[in-house]
This record gives sequence, structure tokens and C-alpha cells, in this order.
Amino acid sequence: MKQRIEGRTATHNFEKFWEMMRQRGGARTSRAPLTEEQKRQKPPVSHPMVTVHPISGRRILYANPGYTVSIDGMDRQESDELLESLFRHQVQLQFQYAHRWAEGDVLVWDNLQTLHNAEADYRADEPRLIKRCQAMADQVFKPEFRRLAQTYGEAQLQTS
Repeated sequence: MKQRIEGRTATHNFEKFWEMMRQRGGARTSRAPLTEEQKRQKPPVSHPMVTVHPISGRRILYANPGYTVSIDGMDRQESDELLESLFRHQVQLQFQYAHRWAEGDVLVWDNLQTLHNAEADYRADEPRLIKRCQAMADQVFKPEFRRLAQTYGEAQLQTS
């Protein structure tokens, strides 16, 4: 599996995520389909499928069932089958954590190597306060940054 995705890129498309959220809401959804202008503002983009985590230096899979639509340069059927296999692996119960919220909880995760899924497990009359802080990872996808991260990560792995 690793050899099949090493060096490959995959296309990620925000519209895939948006449509999944619309379908999840069913007939009650307040989400309209993306307009052509919204699609232009968030066009599909290609990213390496395997990248080096900028802190740990470990190789990570950068593909997920929410956004990844195809493996670039691969026959559509082969791409779909390989992605389906990767996604099945990613969502296994052994890799999942379900948080049971309590007042005062704070949850932090690393978006580069974590899939997350919000659940509507609260009533409409229950108050909720959610604050999201997100570091934009533009630098992570630049080749010179990846080289630096890989060098740093290899040094970290050697000392641990």
C-alpha cells in the first residue's frame, strides 16, 4: 500500500465535504449547494498523499474521506478502490476517540494527522459555546518547508 501512494498527489475538493454535510442534514438542512462563485473561491487542489509532519518528522497520510476525491494520474476505478481502502483503514474503531463533553472541557487536536467528526449530540435548547482556533498550514505544503521539517523530524527521531 505504501509503495502505491508514495510520491503521488491527490485532489481535495471542499465541495465534497459541503455536500456530505448537506446530505447529513437531510430535508432539514439549511445549507444550500455551493454557488459557482463559492466553488471558484475554493477550487479543488492537489496535495502530496504522504507528507512529513512538521513537528514530529513522521510520515503521515494526507488524504481523508471528507475532502479527497481522486488520486492524480491514476485510473478512476483504481483511484476509487485505493481511496476506499485507505478510508476504511482510517475509520476503524481502534483509531477512534469519542469525547463525552463536560462543562469546562477543552479539546485540542492536530488537524494534519487527525480526522475529526462533529456529532449533533445535543438538544436545540442546550447552550453551547465553541471557540475554534486554527493555524493555517500553508507553509507545510511548500517543498522547502517539507525539507526542513524532514531534517528536523529525523533529528528528533534519532534522539528519542
